[in-house]
Amino acid sequence: MENIFTKILVFVLSIILIIGCASANYVAPTHVNNLNNYSRIIEKSFDETWQRLIEYSASTFFSIDNFEKESGLITLSFGSSNPSRFVTGGQWEANWGTNHFSGDYVDFLNQHYNGTLNGKMNIVVSKINENKTKVTVNARYIFNVPATNNSNALTWSFDSGNCGTIRVNAISGTSPERTICPTYKAENDILKSLETI
Repeated sequence: MENIFTKILVFVLSIILIIGCASANYVAPTHVNNLNNYSRIIEKSFDETWQRLIEYSASTFFSIDNFEKESGLITLSFGSSNPSRFVTGGQWEANWGTNHFSGDYVDFLNQHYNGTLNGKMNIVVSKINENKTKVTVNARYIFNVPATNNSNALTWSFDSGNCGTIRVNAISGTSPERTICPTYKAENDILKSLETI
């Protein structure tokens, strides 16, 4: 009986020691809302611009969900096994037990908690005149972390130009608020494709 009590005591003390040794530092991402990241005037006709957007979208990681030339709307879906290409959670450094992580908070959640990104994108193409077209790309980002034995599921949801902030169970000494923002890679990939027409 004394042997079992000793093992339980050693286990409890080990957990306290590991938790006591846990340390972390979090720096939230800088929020940038620059309209040029997701809207441009293209010096081409509506038809040329539309055709290029359809061709480009069909040949990349984007999946075309819907398009309607008459209304000038293209709807795309995207995801990534490397979500920090598209969203950033800021700088995260953590030490717990013998483990260490330093990098983007999104990468931490992706690698250690199976965080996944699902994106939807609306591209609106508007004719200004015969040789000028406005293209606006608005993405909806949804970053999910499934529930574990120790924590509830987490979801950040936000659009181009905005960030998502939620509260998490934080390591002592760090803010419980965690923010994820777009990197604008998805929007810029679409807009840059129009530079070649």
